[in-house]
Amino acid sequence: MTEAQLICICSDLAELMVKYGAEIYRVEDTVTRICLAYSHDDAQVYVTPANFMITVKDKKGLPLTETRSISGRSTNLDRVAALNELSRMICARKPSADRIRGELEKIKCRPVYSEYVLYLSYAVVGAAFTIFYGGTVYESLFGAVLACLVKLLSGRLSKLRTGVFFDSVVCSAALSLCAVGFAELGLVESFDKIIIGASMTLVPGIQMTNCMRDFITGDLISGLYTMTEALIVAAGLAVGAGSAVAAVIVF
Repeated sequence: MTEAQLICICSDLAELMVKYGAEIYRVEDTVTRICLAYSHDDAQVYVTPANFMITVKDKKGLPLTETRSISGRSTNLDRVAALNELSRMICARKPSADRIRGELEKIKCRPVYSEYVLYLSYAVVGAAFTIFYGGTVYESLFGAVLACLVKLLSGRLSKLRTGVFFDSVVCSAALSLCAVGFAELGLVESFDKIIIGASMTLVPGIQMTNCMRDFITGDLISGLYTMTEALIVAAGLAVGAGSAVAAVIVF
């Protein structure tokens, strides 16, 4: 494998790992190990949630660098696990570049959960957290419905790439208006527990976990980036819910 092929494959793998929600230290360690497997022990790897840079040297000692920006990140731990398995296979067997690219294409095409399963999962989460925060079983049904509304809205907004803050504001405002409407119609006694329960589907739990792991491993820039993104999402939830409830109270 040539140095140009190696750096291209490492870049493809790193981009997929970051997009699917892998920890930054895992991405850096994986790429470094692959470069070491192909006798490039002086490879330099720098990764953040927004971009990364990989540098290896050719036989003449000249550096070859590839830099990419990353957008459209999501969470798909199944594909992260598949990429981890692929990286172990690469380090153990040192396959050709064409075979690695074929494996990467297979991972990108791995099946995901159907829309029915995703909506059911959102409903279960919304209902469970409504009960967890003090709601009744009857109120949990409304929490499940609003969680499904969140899934619908977030899916539509993700296609528009409007940004995490705007997505959080719109989703939280919509579910809050519906919850207050249920209370005004007399369908439920209180709306706060329903709002909290349905909003838990928007809470950036994985981002907060990853940012703490980045801090622990010394990746301060990546940790700050991820923590800031999580705080922006939290602020969007507060702004959307607060604005919706305040608008109903005032008008």
